[in-house]
Amino acid sequence: MKTEMKVLLYLKRNEQSEKDMCPLMGRISIKGRYNSTAQFSCKMKVDSKIWNATSQRCTGKSKVATSTNREIEKLLLLLRYRFNEFLEDGQKFSAEDLKNAFQGIAAVQMTLLKLFKSHNEELALCVGVNRTQNTYLIYDKVYRGLEKYIHSKKKVSDVPLKQLDMMFIEEYDLYLKIECKYKPATRIAYLKVLKKLMNMATCRGLVPSNPFKGFKSERPKQTKRYLEMDELKKVMMVELDHPSHILARDLFVFSALTGVCYCDMRMLSDSNIVKQADETIWLQLKRHKTGTPENVRLTDIPITLIDKYKGIDKDGHLFPMPSYTTIRLHLKTIADKCKLGHYFSYHQARHTFGTTICLGNGIPIETVSKIMGHCSINITQHYAKVTERKIADDVRSLGSCIDKNFSLAGIELTPSRILRDYSQRHQKPRLGKKKKSVIEL
Repeated sequence: MKTEMKVLLYLKRNEQSEKDMCPLMGRISIKGRYNSTAQFSCKMKVDSKIWNATSQRCTGKSKVATSTNREIEKLLLLLRYRFNEFLEDGQKFSAEDLKNAFQGIAAVQMTLLKLFKSHNEELALCVGVNRTQNTYLIYDKVYRGLEKYIHSKKKVSDVPLKQLDMMFIEEYDLYLKIECKYKPATRIAYLKVLKKLMNMATCRGLVPSNPFKGFKSERPKQTKRYLEMDELKKVMMVELDHPSHILARDLFVFSALTGVCYCDMRMLSDSNIVKQADETIWLQLKRHKTGTPENVRLTDIPITLIDKYKGIDKDGHLFPMPSYTTIRLHLKTIADKCKLGHYFSYHQARHTFGTTICLGNGIPIETVSKIMGHCSINITQHYAKVTERKIADDVRSLGSCIDKNFSLAGIELTPSRILRDYSQRHQKPRLGKKKKSVIEL
């Protein structure tokens, strides 16, 4: 049975003011398989002297009548739009549901911030189980930024999920770029969280499809995320006078020679150092991020650094680890003193280990993946890149292999004098019978 909607507009004359202004009310009537009605306030006042109850409009061509009729048309158009949305969903709805959707009441229909807040509350319960505190803080920061955008730019308290479309995403991306001045990598991280939230809404049946389908954001420029061999040597040999700078440099070098990331460095203790039967010393740990084992043989410099800082940390860890922000600031100062021409982060030490230390010295990528504790070799490919030095060494080795295993008979003989330069040789055209063209009449 076809579902129809009718809207009746009328004045609430029992609340008429001294200037003959009355609140404008509306009544929604849904007729079809399920009949229902609902009343709502249009949130505007109309002069009772110019109101026509038959046409449900203001009479005359005055400025007040024209502007009031324009607002009424916008109201009815938006109401019709919400009604069509309910029809497209194909679910049962009442006039009260339509009124709540029209007025944007968050208590009835699921909204973006409500879903986001519920997700973060569930995520907070997982902290310490299968999620870290930093993960929760990232989601909470994105939530607060999205809430600020909706309140300041959209001028509403919340946005229904079904109103999220490509235009909303593009405007939010532009807001992050212009207003917040975020770099492409940061904007992608914010939009990635929002996309994950909409995937969850799609799986729960709250929206018919993910509005991020077909959306492509600006990609950051690919930059080198590791230090070359000569750059690493400059960092290791630079003269530093401040104790904090020396500590930051030593920690970076240790990670660059072992591949241990910052969060795992903070938890290292004497129990992670294992001495094998062949007198070699290994660093064995389980990665905090994935739980996979990571086994690295310690060379002379890492062993010396462990002995240097042993017993300094009050919690019994191998190294007194400052905060990540503090180390990042110290590494900027070190980069300036080394005159590298660019800054580097602490995490680039892990990339340096995979690329410059391991792949650059001929270690297979499968072995690198096991050493670094990766779950898949695809992750190792993001860390370990083939450098120009590695390509030159491999090509040089390939050239030696070709020269050693292949030979060409007569290569030492001089060319015969009867050979001519074919580029100057006159080519005679071939004489052939001309084919008669057949013309079809």
